[in-house]
Amino acid sequence: MAGVAHEINNPIAVIQGNLDVAREILGPASEPVRHELRLIDEQVRRIHLLTTRLLQFVRPEAYAGNMERLDVGEVAGSCLDLVRHMLKGPAIRIELDRLATRRVRISRSELQQVVVNLLTNAIHAMPEGGTLTISTRDWDAPGITLHVRDSGQGIREEDLPNVFNPFFTTKKQMGTGLGLSISYALVERYGGRIKVESTLGQGVEFIVWLRDDGLPAQSEAAGGM
Repeated sequence: MAGVAHEINNPIAVIQGNLDVAREILGPASEPVRHELRLIDEQVRRIHLLTTRLLQFVRPEAYAGNMERLDVGEVAGSCLDLVRHMLKGPAIRIELDRLATRRVRISRSELQQVVVNLLTNAIHAMPEGGTLTISTRDWDAPGITLHVRDSGQGIREEDLPNVFNPFFTTKKQMGTGLGLSISYALVERYGGRIKVESTLGQGVEFIVWLRDDGLPAQSEAAGGM
């Protein structure tokens, strides 16, 4: 799979390079096809993003970031800024409940990726609006749990066993089916686990368990939003 991804990236780089050259040579003469050129740019970026996710899935160690002792609640809260542009449609109420008092040792960028994937899925699950709940709690293992819940229509029982499988998606026009599988692999890499709970018509909750390294989280992180 990695070889295929690299083989796709090579012609994509050629397409993008020649597109940039054509745009530069044409200058103002490219204006009549500006929209079409922009569409090509977007699709090239989309293909590149897909191949990057494929590479990350088959070679996660190559994308590993530096580990830090992190307050998961603080990181989850900051991730809301990364998905604000997705909240401009139907009204989605955000509830942030950071109760965890422990930190975990993990890569900030990888934790952000997991959280953003979960938030994206939750937002897509509520096209007519709803409530997005994010919470952290101490876990007796010891560690913390991160909960991301939406008030959408939920997932069919027969689909639940497949949600972490590569390329499985119920969002035929939106997803690549790699976000949750990559998140699953990232969480497992740090000795954690992730599961999904859902009843059709009552929303979806993803629960992430991460092990504690013994340091307390900042006291000001507790609170709501």
